[in-house]
Amino acid sequence: MRTDLERGDFLALLEKLKSEEDDEVLGVVRDINAKMTVAGVSWDDLLISQDETQEDSADDDKDEDGQESGRENVSDDNSEPLNDEERQEAENLINAIKGMKVSEATKQEIDEYRDDLREGEFEQMDLRYLRALKARLSV
Repeated sequence: MRTDLERGDFLALLEKLKSEEDDEVLGVVRDINAKMTVAGVSWDDLLISQDETQEDSADDDKDEDGQESGRENVSDDNSEPLNDEERQEAENLINAIKGMKVSEATKQEIDEYRDDLREGEFEQMDLRYLRALKARLSV
């Protein structure tokens, strides 16, 4: 499961804010906040126009003189596999979050993380997301 803020997933979360159930809305707000924290984005980052995003992306590939830099995107450690200790931490976080009073959407998401962990598709960024989510829910 990816924790970056994919447009469709983020819009689905925003749509859930229409709920009449306060607990569900609060859970969604916490989910949004945790996802934004892990992705390292602010509301300002999210609310820029598509044109600005395309311009910024084009500018990122140029050096100081406006020439093509030839740089390739360097990935960070988001997709690094977990070691045994981190897998155990992820399992503990999943169990702790499942034991809390959370929305049905959050419970379903946590189940998906558990499946990813068992299938070896769980990555460092997923662990960071669970840490942030647990911290937010524990407040």
